[in-house]
Amino acid sequence: MNTKLVVMSLFILLFGLNVMDASGQTEVKKKGGTYGGLGFFKPGINTIQFTKLNGFLPTGYPTITNQPFVGSGAGYGLFNNFVIGGEGGNIHAGTFTLGNQKVELSGDYGLFSLGYVVVNKKGLLIFPLLGIGSNTLNVFIHQKDETATFQAITGEPFQSATLHHKTSLVKLSVSGIYNVMGNKSDKGSGGMFIGLEAGYQVAYKSGDWNYENGAITGGPDFSTNGFFIQLMIGGGGVARK
Repeated sequence: MNTKLVVMSLFILLFGLNVMDASGQTEVKKKGGTYGGLGFFKPGINTIQFTKLNGFLPTGYPTITNQPFVGSGAGYGLFNNFVIGGEGGNIHAGTFTLGNQKVELSGDYGLFSLGYVVVNKKGLLIFPLLGIGSNTLNVFIHQKDETATFQAITGEPFQSATLHHKTSLVKLSVSGIYNVMGNKSDKGSGGMFIGLEAGYQVAYKSGDWNYENGAITGGPDFSTNGFFIQLMIGGGGVARK
């Protein structure tokens, strides 16, 4: 996971908690909207399709079928109803084996996020989000784990390779969170929040395939488009007019 985004999430979380006063009531520092900070852990599922990638793998390779699991961290600052922050995490699509061939898929992504609070009612917040960033898919192709002699491995130096594919993407979603532990009032809320984010991501620019030794030609036109849904588990504090 992106270390800088994790640090940012913690900073925004602490900022949000500081919005709450010692009595547990929220003080509005500035009139006109919602203010505060929130930080979340966001596990979920992405419906990226691997049909084109499967079509390019030679006969004898396993078929990739799983929908990727996503684990990320996110932090948001709220200023006059505007939501500004970022998200970064890892993608785990699984390990697939057929005969002596093995394919492992993983990746990572990072996004800058901008949104707007449309509902803020006594612990409930709803806000659409627009995320802009990129993700990288790593395809590790190798023989099934087995014991081999040193001479056999050095005599066949291309037994494995990791392929990388980077995509620039836009992520459109709606998030809804609710304060389940802490303080709630008409002026705001603070403590632990749980919710859901759901939406669709689309690639607006697809990069080339490459590996450790350079570029790869003739690769599939791979797309990371797909619907997604993620839990939001975290906390912070928000104040409203």
